[in-house]
Amino acid sequence: MNASKRPSPAPARPWRWAILVVLVAQAAFLFSRTRQEEERAWDPLRMTNPGVHQPMIQDRGMLGTRAPAQPGDLVVSQGKALVAGLATDGKRVYFGESLLGQRILSVPVMGGAETLLGSGRMPLDVALGKDVLVVVDGGGLMVDGQGTITAFPLDGSGEPRVLASRIVNPTAMAISATHVYWLDGGNVDRDYVDGFVAGAPLAGGAHKVLAAGERQPNGLAVDATHVYWSRRDVYKQGEVVRMPIAGGPIEVVSPGQDWVKRITIVGTDVYWISAKDLAGTRAVVRKAPVKGGPALDVAVADTQMCGMAIDGDAVYWTDPGNVGGTNASTGGRILKQRLTGGEPIVLASGQDRPCYIAVDATHVYFSTRSLERVKRAPKDIASVP
Repeated sequence: MNASKRPSPAPARPWRWAILVVLVAQAAFLFSRTRQEEERAWDPLRMTNPGVHQPMIQDRGMLGTRAPAQPGDLVVSQGKALVAGLATDGKRVYFGESLLGQRILSVPVMGGAETLLGSGRMPLDVALGKDVLVVVDGGGLMVDGQGTITAFPLDGSGEPRVLASRIVNPTAMAISATHVYWLDGGNVDRDYVDGFVAGAPLAGGAHKVLAAGERQPNGLAVDATHVYWSRRDVYKQGEVVRMPIAGGPIEVVSPGQDWVKRITIVGTDVYWISAKDLAGTRAVVRKAPVKGGPALDVAVADTQMCGMAIDGDAVYWTDPGNVGGTNASTGGRILKQRLTGGEPIVLASGQDRPCYIAVDATHVYFSTRSLERVKRAPKDIASVP
């Protein structure tokens, strides 16, 4: 083989190496918090009712330059364990805890007492169903075949229902009204060529492999008829593809992509993040018709993208800022850009490495690496009284 065409070594599994890095970073963070952070963590406003989280109004100066200088930025949940996944139904926010916590929680959108839905070993992401929160769990740090997908009742009652188990390398998950779908990224020893797409009923039952032999599948979405994901070849060329839920041929929606993250379907278009690397460097949100066609740039990041959410009006994303050090970073931002075009709007700035993001009718919710681990900001700054 020509040396110039020799395949590059397969990258490490993204979620598992990310969790390992987070563990080291969080240990350093907990031992190096400044006195100011300690005072902030024990603010009297939060200790009015010990044991119950108190909503905390932040200085509006935390937000971007287009934000009015008045109170309104709300801390929804605080805690030492980092957030793993984020979803909202407009009434409550749902998320998992990685590593130090390992709990599955919900909390009112305005902050308040948390509801424990269950626990996991290494939660990675969540998806909200009609009456359950579906959680994909890595199982154990760098341990093959321990991944699971579990449905937790939203009201915290009843037993969790395991929908799938023995997943080697879970990389993404999506749900429909009746089924959960997931990607197994495959085994590093086989250069990830044994990845696959699978699905199982939310009510419980045998799972079905939809597509096998997919190399490094990542990003996943589903609509009424098809399931969508991305894959890469040995020369690091990526593409967004789809196939019928009921089975059938795999169709290429958009070729020539970089690392693809967070695929979402809105109407008759599929949206995704395409980035230089898994860290989201030089990322862009793109869209293409679900049946395939030219890909168009919707939003371009001037630094990075970690997470993305879309409603019928705009795309929202998290820019983690400077993540090179182990101490808290305050360079993170939450940005918005209308689907019809225009300049990005900064909804929140000065945040500590935001990543997961969710939206409802009025607000955007995002995770941070600080003790104020879930926060929210208005989607429309002009509407803040």
